[in-house]
Amino acid sequence: MEAIKKLKVPVLRWPGGNFASNYHWLDGIGAKEKRPKKLDTAWVHIWGRLAEDTNHFGTDEFLKYCEMIGAEPYICLNLGTGTLDEALGWVEYCNYDGDTYYANLRREKPYKVKYWELGNELYGKWQHVYCNPTEYGEKAREYSTFIKKIDPDIKTIAVGANNPEWDLEVIKKAGEKIDYISIHMYFSPPKKKHYKIVALPYYVDKRLELLESVIEVGESYIKRGRPIEIAFDEWNIWREPLTAEENYTLSDCLFACGFFHILHKHCRRVTMANLAQLVNILGAIRTTENSMVLTTLYYAFYLYSNNTGKYLIESQVEVESFDEEYGEEKIKNVPYLDVSVTSDKESLYIAGINRHLSESVIAEIIVSDISVKENVNIFFISGDKPELTNTEGKETIKVKNKKIEISGNKFFYEFPPLSVTILKLRK
Repeated sequence: MEAIKKLKVPVLRWPGGNFASNYHWLDGIGAKEKRPKKLDTAWVHIWGRLAEDTNHFGTDEFLKYCEMIGAEPYICLNLGTGTLDEALGWVEYCNYDGDTYYANLRREKPYKVKYWELGNELYGKWQHVYCNPTEYGEKAREYSTFIKKIDPDIKTIAVGANNPEWDLEVIKKAGEKIDYISIHMYFSPPKKKHYKIVALPYYVDKRLELLESVIEVGESYIKRGRPIEIAFDEWNIWREPLTAEENYTLSDCLFACGFFHILHKHCRRVTMANLAQLVNILGAIRTTENSMVLTTLYYAFYLYSNNTGKYLIESQVEVESFDEEYGEEKIKNVPYLDVSVTSDKESLYIAGINRHLSESVIAEIIVSDISVKENVNIFFISGDKPELTNTEGKETIKVKNKKIEISGNKFFYEFPPLSVTILKLRK
């Protein structure tokens, strides 16, 4: 929990994922010793075995946990084996402040959960009770309509499939009632193919451009007051063969940082994103009964969560680039030095990722409108080999810092190979 607090997690999604499509929330409330133990059949196709769930971590535990770490809770409803009545009961339990059955089951004041997802990946045959986009769109519209009758402040997220046909149909059917459409993407690049790994954010860039264009087309069919936003609520590297854990490398860390830059670029539409997962099972944090490993992905999040601003600042970069492939897709013009600039009231943050395996990039940086004369704080992650990783008791990859003297609005900085660097300039 202390490690998670340092990430300043803004939103936490639960209970899934695939698990959500067969989760019944009433199993996870009340006295723990009376909660039923249930079979979890969601992950048999991956792990090859059944698992048992005690239901000891339920709605109240999740919402208290979110409160303790300062995160906004995000609940994924069961639109697989669940019913509309069950979903409305869950919303009533969490948000309604009145004298009703489900509200009275809750012993404390309402939690006021803002974000509710209308199912998970219901386009997929791996999901409990999957369906076609027309069926799902109509169901999503119905659920969102009645959920908002209980609490009009709720924001609902519809299932997107990273598929234009599915996404367009869902928007046409449910677009007047939903607030977000989701996208999920996992990647399985070879572990020793550094440039394939770090080029992947530019593949994501093209998929987001496609989804944004689909939303624009879909919005032309419907009447609504504000644009539909994008929740990129599952993303990560998940290599073949699919296992429970990834031993993330420096290359994977630079991939994550590049992913952040693409999210920055698309910030007008992409207003939520969620790594899958936070702890264990592809987690940024990996634990055993007696130890904890903060992976390279953890430090990517730590670096950006603590050293970026709220506002995106326009930036232009002139630098050499390279081309790569992902499956049959061509990924072109991936810059060796990738830059994203953000600001808050006090500081300007220049984030630079040098993807090159062996060469530094000596960059001339020109900052308009402000003049700098100070010791500038530099926060960075770097290493001499792309396969470097963190293991129990040995943190090879972590955030370091130093200071340099800068004067004026034009200066040079050398970004070392295999590195991500954030320069914090006071305004």
